[in-house]
Amino acid sequence: MPHNPATDGSFGAWMRGGAPLGQGRTLDVITDEQTWVTRDQVTEERHEDGSRTQQVRGQLGHVITRETTPDGRERQHVRINLP
Repeated sequence: MPHNPATDGSFGAWMRGGAPLGQGRTLDVITDEQTWVTRDQVTEERHEDGSRTQQVRGQLGHVITRETTPDGRERQHVRINLP
């Protein structure tokens, strides 16, 4: 049911379901896009010897590690989470 300012009052009060501020329904409960928890988590590192490492943890916990050695060779390791 859409918000009607004439009967529901302010939009904030309508979103909280009439509860006081800080309680009740909030905007993070009704989101249409991915939150930071569900996005792929990327970690990148550069080492003193010139090598680089990138780790990507997917939504299901799978980890893909990409390594570049100081001489430019690339390797990729995959760790798959089995349920």
